[in-house]
Amino acid sequence: MSVFIIRFLPIIIFLFLLLLWFLFTRKSKKVNDSQKAPWFIFIIIAIIAFGIILVSFRFIQFGEEPGGKYIPPKLTEDGIKPGHVER
Repeated sequence: MSVFIIRFLPIIIFLFLLLLWFLFTRKSKKVNDSQKAPWFIFIIIAIIAFGIILVSFRFIQFGEEPGGKYIPPKLTEDGIKPGHVER
């Protein structure tokens, strides 16, 4: 799931910003402003939102406390026993 988020979140954020901007300009009484999109602002907002979401996912997904004893992988008769951390 995190790979999906990292790959497609910037596109989803940018499209969401475009959709919001399009809906707000469409409801305005002025002449059609949809041709003058503030692209630079959209890109900056998307980069900032992507960074905030990545940092928050980092703390949500990997919220384990540091420490513990690392047990390296071992080769047994049944195959390779993967390494792990005992807490």
